[in-house]
Amino acid sequence: HAAAAIAAWAADRKRPLNLVLGMLNTKDAAGFVAPLAPYVAQVMTVPIDGESQAQSPEALAEICRTQGMKAKAATSVENALEQLLGGHDILIAGSLYLAGQVLAG
Repeated sequence: HAAAAIAAWAADRKRPLNLVLGMLNTKDAAGFVAPLAPYVAQVMTVPIDGESQAQSPEALAEICRTQGMKAKAATSVENALEQLLGGHDILIAGSLYLAGQVLAG
């Protein structure tokens, strides 16, 4: 449901998004990114520090590519943001654990 809500919001925007994505391997990553694909210019997948069930950035990037998205694995959120700066707006999404990691620092 979260991806559908984000996709509805993105559909009303005039600019594409860059997506920083980290998810647990217990979630349906393909189901999450599919509705976002038309609105995302590029995806940078990231690890979720301290989470043993986090999807690897490489595997998550491959899932995004199977949905037709341009995706690349990054070593961290900071690394992903450095690679995306100067482009489209950036949306960080996926796991609540990732949100906590970003907000912590």
